[in-house]
Amino acid sequence: MYLSKLEILGFKSFAQKTQINFNQGITSIVGPNGCGKTNVVDAIRWCLGEQKSGVLRSDKMENVIFNGTADRKPMGMAEVSLTIENTKGILPTEYTDVTITRRIFRSGESEYLLNKNICRLKDITNLFMDTGIGANAYSVIELKMIETILSNKAEERRTMFEEAAGVNKYKLRRRLALRKLDEVKSDLTRVNDIVSEVEKKVASLERQAKRADRYNVLTSQLRELELDLSERELALFILRIEESKQNKEINFKQKIQFESDIAKLEDEIKSSRERLVEIENELKDKRNEINLKTEKIYNVQNSLALNHERKNSLIKNKERFSTELIELNEQFNEAKTIIDTGGTILSDFDTQIKHQEKEKAAVDNNVEEQLKVLEQKKASLKIQSDILLEKFKEITGRENDLKNTEAALESKKEIISKLNEKILMLTNNIAKTVGFVEELANDKEEIQKKIAEAESEYLKQQNEKEKLESELNKLREKELDQKSVIKSIKDKIIFIQNLIDNLEGVSKGAKALLDNKSWTKNQSTILAHIGDSDEKFRFAVEAALKNNLNNILVETLEDLKNGIEYLRFNDIGKASFYLPHLDEMNNHGLLNKIQSWVDKRNARKLEKETGFISWASQCIQTDEKWKPFFNKILKNICIVDDLEKAFELNARYSNFNFATLNGDYVSKDGVIEAGSVPRLDDSLFGRKQLLENLQKEFPQHEKNLEEVQKEINNKEIKLNAIDLKILSERGRLLINDLANVERQISQFEFEKSKANDEVEKIQQEIKEHAAEANLFDNKKSKLESLLNTEIALRDSEERKKQSIEAEYALVEKKYNQLVSERNELSISIERLVGEKRNTENAIKRAEESISVITNSISKRNEDIALADDEAASIDKQLMDLEKNFADLEDERRILNTQLEEIETRYGSLRKEVNEKENQLKLLRSEREKVSDAIHNLDMTIKELDIKSANLIDHIKENYSLTLEKKEFDDLQSFNFNQRTEEVQELKNKVKNLGPINLVAHSEYEEEKERLDFLHKQRDDLVESEKDVIQTIEEINNTAQTQFMETFEKIREHFVKIFRSLFNPGDEADLKIEENADPLEAKIEIIAKPKGKRPTSIELLSGGEKTLTAIALLFAIYLVKPSPFCILDEIDAPLDDANIDRFTKIIEEFSKDTQFIVVTHNKKTMEAASTLYGVTMQEEGISKLVSVKFNEDLDFVAS
Repeated sequence: MYLSKLEILGFKSFAQKTQINFNQGITSIVGPNGCGKTNVVDAIRWCLGEQKSGVLRSDKMENVIFNGTADRKPMGMAEVSLTIENTKGILPTEYTDVTITRRIFRSGESEYLLNKNICRLKDITNLFMDTGIGANAYSVIELKMIETILSNKAEERRTMFEEAAGVNKYKLRRRLALRKLDEVKSDLTRVNDIVSEVEKKVASLERQAKRADRYNVLTSQLRELELDLSERELALFILRIEESKQNKEINFKQKIQFESDIAKLEDEIKSSRERLVEIENELKDKRNEINLKTEKIYNVQNSLALNHERKNSLIKNKERFSTELIELNEQFNEAKTIIDTGGTILSDFDTQIKHQEKEKAAVDNNVEEQLKVLEQKKASLKIQSDILLEKFKEITGRENDLKNTEAALESKKEIISKLNEKILMLTNNIAKTVGFVEELANDKEEIQKKIAEAESEYLKQQNEKEKLESELNKLREKELDQKSVIKSIKDKIIFIQNLIDNLEGVSKGAKALLDNKSWTKNQSTILAHIGDSDEKFRFAVEAALKNNLNNILVETLEDLKNGIEYLRFNDIGKASFYLPHLDEMNNHGLLNKIQSWVDKRNARKLEKETGFISWASQCIQTDEKWKPFFNKILKNICIVDDLEKAFELNARYSNFNFATLNGDYVSKDGVIEAGSVPRLDDSLFGRKQLLENLQKEFPQHEKNLEEVQKEINNKEIKLNAIDLKILSERGRLLINDLANVERQISQFEFEKSKANDEVEKIQQEIKEHAAEANLFDNKKSKLESLLNTEIALRDSEERKKQSIEAEYALVEKKYNQLVSERNELSISIERLVGEKRNTENAIKRAEESISVITNSISKRNEDIALADDEAASIDKQLMDLEKNFADLEDERRILNTQLEEIETRYGSLRKEVNEKENQLKLLRSEREKVSDAIHNLDMTIKELDIKSANLIDHIKENYSLTLEKKEFDDLQSFNFNQRTEEVQELKNKVKNLGPINLVAHSEYEEEKERLDFLHKQRDDLVESEKDVIQTIEEINNTAQTQFMETFEKIREHFVKIFRSLFNPGDEADLKIEENADPLEAKIEIIAKPKGKRPTSIELLSGGEKTLTAIALLFAIYLVKPSPFCILDEIDAPLDDANIDRFTKIIEEFSKDTQFIVVTHNKKTMEAASTLYGVTMQEEGISKLVSVKFNEDLDFVAS
């Protein structure tokens, strides 16, 4: 496996495409300083994936692109391709030839290709991992790296050891395992959060299950009442159905009577209608007769009009025939005149034809004689023409040679002209290219400005977006807080409402009296529901009222007795009542007044005591109506700070009761209630008022939430309006435009260079064509001289021919005159014969016309006679038709009179029928009313049937029972409305329970099961975390073991090679930092040449450092050889003796490793099998010259 080929285009100083072919063994690259030798090394390093621009001696990666010279424009792209012969299969690929290509554009975009297929940098890195090849491997060593490798802070040194040990893949696996560990920890945190949420849900479902139990009790009561109500309603529906059926029977009898009357009247109407039909038929017949007469009258009228029209037409035809007869007589006279004059004209034509035929015979004799003379002259002229033709042929041959020579000369001139035009065109193209490049440079500057503006706008919008996102996050947090508050209030409202509806904490007797209001006409409630207090005093007031909170307040003694009687009658239990006026009946004695005065005096003294806060009655918030109740109950009860103060004051004021803010109570009777602070939810007093307060607060919190959500929507609209993707896309498009412009500039530069080369080539062609044109010009001069001589001889013969032609022309002229005269006589004779023939034809046509005209005159006379006869016949017909028309009119008048008499009889009968039909209509209306009543009764019966069915279905659907008909004695007196209200009240109570989760028990079990599953999942994640940690430890152990084994091998080889490069007794060693992770520990190089004891490797000379680095490098190669090694001027510090050692060790290792050495040293050059010279003939442009040292020592320039 070795590096076989390197192709460079536009990389640093290599502006033109340069190809370097490497052989196995040692290849040396030489050249003066600054010519671009190291650029070859940089090209290889860059192609292998180097990402640090500083390593490539550039401040940014785009600067590796050829940046132009004084004569050359910068290029827009750099490309380097590296071909490796994978003959040993070291690279993990099936290909034997592997080509890696890297490109970069001015825009900063770059791409990698593997065997001409687009790939990623990661693919290149993975391909070379642990092979010793790569941007960070030990395959490329520069002189400056010697100091880096031997320095105390050298990371590159560790990288070389890791590459040789092949632990990079373990370090990669460890990074992935650490990332997996972070993911497991993140999942564990998330599962813990879910567990917390599910635990809350389980607690909530437990409460819902209790509410479902309350729901079941209410629905049981509802079922009993609703079933009784439904059975009574069903009995009522059945009773109404029977009544409706009886009414239907009565109406049905009435309907039958009406139908009998209607049938009788319909028979009478039918008889009258039959008579009407007879009269209608008579009317129809009479009207048909009148129509027939009218039709006959119409036909007679048409016949009269038609005969009048025919008579007018005959008169017009007779006039036309008379006019044609006059014209035919005139044509007859003209034809007769032509026949009379035709004989004389034919006789004159015969005389003229005979005279001209005699003249023509004389002219024919003269023409024959003159033709013989003309033939003689023509023969002489032909002989002279043949002589002249030969001369012409000779001259034509010379002229053809001259023309060919001139054509060849013109062709060369044209070629030269075209080549000059091509040069001019190329020059113009070069000028245009320069113009295009300048325009593109301007475009480039403009695009760069736009890119800067786009970046500025992007940053501005990004900052704005971040600001809006920050504000939006705060608003969402505020929204969550507000939702939490609303949810908390809502849950509290539902909870308190349930407590109130379920009368939690209220005795069974009190519940029964509150549920049923029938025992009192006044408002009934318990003490706990009519008052409230501030949160500060709630527990104190609750303690003071604890024994009275369940008391039912009654306003009259009668209500009290009714309530007791209701409880006793229904055997429900007992209840506590409070009647304020009952106590007043016994408070009018003298002792009571004295005791009241003493209590008031002690109360005033108690108010001044430390720790006294307020009287309990003063802390009550209630309506004026209920204040006397509380004043009586809370008389002589005061609120103090704490229990200690209550004991202290009770000892001194024994007639008073004391309640603390924490809900402790000290009674004057010696009863003390104390302990932990009660929960607000356990408080019975003020529940209704607390519920009302919460319900009042709820809309305000919802309004606050809507305002926050509105503000969030506004922020989101603003945030959505900011589309960084569009701005980023715009910037990317601008960068693409910039890259395109740079590519175009590079293309135009290439075209300009190509055009200049073509101009030079064309100029050389022009010189060659100019030399050939001179030869053709000399040949042309010789041909022109010979041609002039032959033309002179030709002119002499031409003059002889002209003399003969003149004589021939005179004879020919005379001959032509005779022929012309003969032709004129022939034409004249033919003309006379034609005129004679035309005259004969005219006479013949005139004779024929006379016959036709005579026949036409006879025909027109006959037509006129026929027209007169037909007109007389039409006049007779008109008289007959007019008489017939008058008779028909009289008959129609008689028929119309008969029709009127029939219509009168029809009208009277029609009136009679209409009257009977009106009577029939009234009877049908009555029958319709009865039918409607029957229909309504049917609908009522059906409606009652449907209600009964719906009632049965409702009970069956809700309670799975079938209603049956029962008899009730109190059906008419039963209060359906009251029972309906009771049922509805129970339904409302069920409804007020809120959403009931009837499957709460099953859901509770499911969520409990889910919670158990989550606990198990959390345990699995904990185990997974332990497994990942164990995997990391195993990777560390394997990598450390492999690294240490490799390190020991390199150490042994280093000592051996160091002593071979220096002296056998020299001291050298490699040490790794003790008590540290081998994968992270420092590696120390010890090198002490004989006679020296440097305290640090930094104190060695440049040559000694170089040999030490070489010893380390080749020690690594012995452990894990690199397929190729590139050494960039590392032999510069070595003297001749050390150069020999250096070249010797290179030659030894070149059997397994290919070496590419950049050097100035002649001895190193001698060791190379192939030598490449880098020159810079053109400033800033590197070119390559190669020499291959074989038997013939060929020199090949490239």
